[in-house]
Amino acid sequence: MTEASARRKEAMQRIQTGMTGLFGIALLVGLASVVVDTVRRDDVTEADASLATNAAPEDAINAVPSEPLAELGVAPAADEDAQGSVVADLKPDPNLKKPMDRAPASGGGKSP
Repeated sequence: MTEASARRKEAMQRIQTGMTGLFGIALLVGLASVVVDTVRRDDVTEADASLATNAAPEDAINAVPSEPLAELGVAPAADEDAQGSVVADLKPDPNLKKPMDRAPASGGGKSP
């Protein structure tokens, strides 16, 4: 009988372990469902609040565009005056008439 009772005891232990695992999984799924529902409710509440604060769309159109990289300190902020300016060195020389520095060689590349 000891062998039969050992098998029975082992079977009961396996059943208890399986049932505990199933209960743990059900508990985790229920907890995740509660968290997701809470997040969805918060998103809806924030969306309603943002709609109320953005009631004037003309303010958003007339606002100066932000520079997120400059706000984070990743890139330097661009000056409003410097955005439309042209660098003097990049302007074409009005005295330049030929597109190259040297005149093209005549004779099709043959030397005399």
